[in-house]
Amino acid sequence: MWWWVLIWTMLVVVAAAYLVARLWGLWGQVKELTAETERAGRTLSALEAQVDRLGESAPPQPIAVFQDPRDLRRHRATTRADLRAQRAARRAGRLPLWARDVD
Repeated sequence: MWWWVLIWTMLVVVAAAYLVARLWGLWGQVKELTAETERAGRTLSALEAQVDRLGESAPPQPIAVFQDPRDLRRHRATTRADLRAQRAARRAGRLPLWARDVD
């Protein structure tokens, strides 16, 4: 009958050792999380100070849904024309001399 007491004692000791090992690992993770949180807080403070130093940001652009469609079409057309001209200039710079237009 005494061997049942020995088995149960061993089970309790093994369970306690397992719990201690898990708690030790959890404590290490909590320390790492705390250090990372402090680092993130310092970074956020530095960023907020930088934003304050740079001043107020530009006002946000109005949502396109609430603007006049004719103005938006004109803006889109001018933007596309500008981009097309930039692409043409880049493309002309890459062409060999014999393939370029003579102006």
